[in-house]
Amino acid sequence: MSASTIEITFFGRGGGQGAVTAAQIIAQAAIRRGLFASSFPEYGAERRGGAPVRAYVRLSREPVLAREPIERPDISVVFDTRLLSVFNIPQITKSYIVINATSIDDVRQSIGKFGGKVVYVNAYEISTKHLGKPIVNTTMLGALLKILDLVDIETVKELVLETFGKKLGKSNAEALEEAYKVAEVVVL
Repeated sequence: MSASTIEITFFGRGGGQGAVTAAQIIAQAAIRRGLFASSFPEYGAERRGGAPVRAYVRLSREPVLAREPIERPDISVVFDTRLLSVFNIPQITKSYIVINATSIDDVRQSIGKFGGKVVYVNAYEISTKHLGKPIVNTTMLGALLKILDLVDIETVKELVLETFGKKLGKSNAEALEEAYKVAEVVVL
């Protein structure tokens, strides 16, 4: 995907899925590539116990001046299929939905009609394999990189290592790389 400005919204649940961290990493990767970026979270009334969280990212070749929430993202990154209906994600997303799902049938059932493309990956399975826990942020970044050409996987892996430290960073980088390899892009 290539455009002057790309708007991405990460949809997660509070309490450890890592949507905010994922958004920050992708923004930092763009900056390292000489682009402009902004990233900021929006929390619900409660921040614990799985309350929905949104994190917004704008990536651009020009300075990013907008500071308001993104209402119609080019790309929605969905950490949990249950969030699809909470935010009407298929209706608000312009081009791509990157989703954590167990199968293509799960994707079809969860999303229904959508005019764009879907990138799906079983992020829970991959993150549990590499991290021992279903923390899907870096796994979802791997799936996102399948369609986002403004940043590259090596820059994101470097940032993952810096963000999480040597041991945890290595496991997260491996999860990211596996997700990048196995994520599938489909039209529903």
